[in-house]
Amino acid sequence: MFNKFKSQIIYVQIRNNSLTIRSPKENKTVTLDAKKAFSTNRLLIGEFTVAIELLTEGIHQLANSFIAPVIIMHPIENIDEKLSEVEEKIFKELALNSGAKEAKLWLGNELSDEELLDYE
Repeated sequence: MFNKFKSQIIYVQIRNNSLTIRSPKENKTVTLDAKKAFSTNRLLIGEFTVAIELLTEGIHQLANSFIAPVIIMHPIENIDEKLSEVEEKIFKELALNSGAKEAKLWLGNELSDEELLDYE
């Protein structure tokens, strides 16, 4: 009964001026290319407000409930060996400002739907 109130997992891959947003539970994926650039030469997320608007749009296309999702952010491009504290904060704040209940950050290989569902 209480599983109905469980937060949905949303997986976001971030590339230069593009977001791929996936809901493993719903088996849906949407890729959104920014009409106005959010990436800069130095930063994957250089224009924070533009990125929030794009991510919020994608979440609304996938979300299946009124319960805020858990968003796993996965930066793909413009990443050196590791992220600075400031970069980590940008990615987490991007998710939270886009409606996430909780924001996680993933660095590494792409996560499969099975791995994402195991997180739930």
